[in-house]
Amino acid sequence: MTTTVAAIAEEVFDAVAEELSDVILSCTVTHKTQGAYDATTGAYSETTSTYTGRALICTGATVEGVGGAKITDIFPGYVAGPADVVMILEGLTGDPKENDTIAAGGVTRTIKAVGDVVGAGSFFIVIAA
Repeated sequence: MTTTVAAIAEEVFDAVAEELSDVILSCTVTHKTQGAYDATTGAYSETTSTYTGRALICTGATVEGVGGAKITDIFPGYVAGPADVVMILEGLTGDPKENDTIAAGGVTRTIKAVGDVVGAGSFFIVIAA
C-alpha cells in the first residue's frame, strides 16, 4: 500500500472532524477563466469551474498548529491584512489559485496566496480575505 500526502491529509481531517465538531468545514473553490473577446458584445467570455473539498480555518496572525509559524514565514514578502485568514485545504478536486473565491462556513472569501504543501498538489495552505 502506498501512502500519499493526500491520504495522510484525509486521515488527519477525518480524525479532527470526529473529535471536534464544526472545525472541519466543507468548502467550494470557484475559479473563473477569461476566454475570448466578443467584439459584438464588447465583453470577454468567462468559464467558471468549482472544486470541492474540506477546510480548516486558522485564526489570528499565526498558523495555529503549524509550529506557531507566522503568515510571513510561509509566504515571504506577503503583507497580511486585517481580514486575512489562513486556511488549510484538503480533498480538493482541483488546485486553488490566487483570486479564486472560497466558500466555507457560510462565508465567501477571495484567495490571496496559495502554498502547495510539499508540492503534492493535494494539500494546500491559502490566505483568504
